[in-house]
Amino acid sequence: MSHKVFAASPSESIPNGAAPNKIGLTVNPWAGKQLLKSDFEEMREFLDEAAAAGFGYAEIGGCGLGVVIGGKVQRARIDALRAALAGCPLQLTLHSSWHSSGRTGNLLDPASARAQSLGLLADLEIAGAIGAEVLVYHAGVLPNRYSDGEELTAGMATERTMLRDLAEEAGARGVMIAVENRAPTPAVLTRRSYGMRLDAVAEQVALIDHPAVSMCLDIGHAFLAASYLNFDFAAAIAQVAPAVGHIHLHDNFGRMARRPEAGPYELELLGEGDLHLPPGWGSIPLTEVFSTAFPRDPAIIVEMGHARHYAEALATTRALLAVRNSS
Repeated sequence: MSHKVFAASPSESIPNGAAPNKIGLTVNPWAGKQLLKSDFEEMREFLDEAAAAGFGYAEIGGCGLGVVIGGKVQRARIDALRAALAGCPLQLTLHSSWHSSGRTGNLLDPASARAQSLGLLADLEIAGAIGAEVLVYHAGVLPNRYSDGEELTAGMATERTMLRDLAEEAGARGVMIAVENRAPTPAVLTRRSYGMRLDAVAEQVALIDHPAVSMCLDIGHAFLAASYLNFDFAAAIAQVAPAVGHIHLHDNFGRMARRPEAGPYELELLGEGDLHLPPGWGSIPLTEVFSTAFPRDPAIIVEMGHARHYAEALATTRALLAVRNSS
């Protein structure tokens, strides 16, 4: 089965100086569907086509895999997933199936962090089983937006303790946990979070102080947060660059969604919110972003909708890297 989304991206067009093996794409088209073993086989076909087109990485979305059930790994599902991915030509990363929604994957909430860490431990088991080098974790949120500063401080301390413990397991499995910055979306704004500030996420990573924990810089989230919190976008990225071990790349217009209940079509029409557009479709100054040196040489995962435009997104990302490497 050909997915016909990579045809315009010949792998031989890689420019000198670029690092195509560090460019990846997200893979999670099965969320919300009934999952069968054949879904994993179809995913493998998609990954093979992406590799042939010139991508070097793929980030598997934990949501929708149906592998973690009741906070534990379902053995039959993990066996089927591992078999489907055996010998995959792409280097894999895994996005946690726990979204820090206030209900799941939220290590910032002292009341439930211990229980929720079990879900992240299951995600680490999946990452190790498929050979993923990174597990992405969203910076946590408190359940209540009216939580005071003391609660936030206590929650961040709890998250550090939990992540430090999980990092021991991650390191043993050859996995790095990457803490992702948050966008000012309703799921975050209706609670309390430190994760919209890049400097706060980098500081949290520094305080965890573990070689298996780094920062996941989500460029689209950062651009929206800079507009909402009125901080200097480029300066903030330059400041945290040494902590960045993983990058999510997508585009938007830096405009807050004025109506939280608006659907994806309305948001795209108005150019509002966390749109996850292909790079170059919005107004993020991506050339400026990629003129920044990232000492850890992180993988760059194109995390976008509009899958028919993966070829264009790959070419755009290669061009951005070529400019950086030629300067």
